[in-house]
Amino acid sequence: MNKNLKNVLLIFIVSFNLRLGISSVPPLIAAIKSTLQLTNFKVSLLTSVPVICMGLFAFFISRFQRRFGRRVGILGLLMLLGLATLSRIFVQSYLGLLSSALLIGFSVAITGPLLSGFIKEEFPNKSGLLIGIYSLGMGLGSVSASSMTSWLTSNFSDNYSVALGIWGVPALLTAIIWFLYAPKEDNKGGNKENQKKPFPLKNSSVWKMILFFGVQSGIFYGLITWITEFFRFKQISSAHSILLLTTFTSVQMLCSFLIPALMDKFGKTSSWIMFCSLCTMLGSVLLVVFSIETMYAIGVILLAIGTGGFFPIAMLFPIQATQTPDEASLWTGVTQSFGYIIGGLLPIFMGVIIDLTNNYNSLTYQIIIGSLLLALVGGNLAKKLELTTNDRH
Repeated sequence: MNKNLKNVLLIFIVSFNLRLGISSVPPLIAAIKSTLQLTNFKVSLLTSVPVICMGLFAFFISRFQRRFGRRVGILGLLMLLGLATLSRIFVQSYLGLLSSALLIGFSVAITGPLLSGFIKEEFPNKSGLLIGIYSLGMGLGSVSASSMTSWLTSNFSDNYSVALGIWGVPALLTAIIWFLYAPKEDNKGGNKENQKKPFPLKNSSVWKMILFFGVQSGIFYGLITWITEFFRFKQISSAHSILLLTTFTSVQMLCSFLIPALMDKFGKTSSWIMFCSLCTMLGSVLLVVFSIETMYAIGVILLAIGTGGFFPIAMLFPIQATQTPDEASLWTGVTQSFGYIIGGLLPIFMGVIIDLTNNYNSLTYQIIIGSLLLALVGGNLAKKLELTTNDRH
């Protein structure tokens, strides 16, 4: 098999596993809440804890990369991810679900930056396209988990624990494939001088990347956590609510591939950020203003287009701003460390606001505010990076 094609496939299948343990939870929120007698705040932790952990543990990316390297590191993390998810078959308690969420968060926290470094190393001149492949893989994983988990539950005698845990199997299979086909590294740590550099926290662009990554992540996870409950609040049936969630994740997946691929050919990053912001704001307005199912579908599609573009843009920023694969991993690590903490806290905050107001319309108002912030911060950052890139050339 052609080396480049093999590496593209490896990026795709690894990224496919990075959202399975999170996206499989929202379709079962009503069942989990009822069975375990949970509030919106408590149930929101099941999707927010892994995201927060993805932030906290990303601080260890530099040390982890020096110790194990990308090849061995990703192998071990895939095994941990698979076993942590699979453990949900045998865990019936809320504490057990939270514990598995923590391990899932740890695995994804370090796998993501290692995979970004792998992209920078293997495809230095095709970052946009490969981030699109990365995003497509994660999106397809989200679609698969959100659309099939309820069906799996019904086929396992309404046992949602089995439906949640079975998503660990793909990660274990991917670990075997990665072990067999991932390219060898010359040494464990790569360029150690680059990797020993501290997080570049004095750089203002890094903080803009963190804020952009965190807010877009919070909007996405807030939507997949609360969108089905939002539609139930709007008197939409459970089956139709899950269909709308599947539509959201499907369109989001498609756009997370198409938008970065198009960015390599047409327009500037700042223009695409404005486009995505307008889509999420307009989609939110349609959901709250109209009570027509057609408008709900259009609103969901617009939200999916916007969030589908925001994620790959957030992933591209550290790659565009750096010169080497190790530096790309480091910048991606710091962006995701703080960014995922913000992204994990936002769905919890959304749940608290919903509980306090007893009104799911507040979800859309928060998304509109977040979209405006992304337009301001992201637009400013993109223009700065565009100028820096022009100076390099």
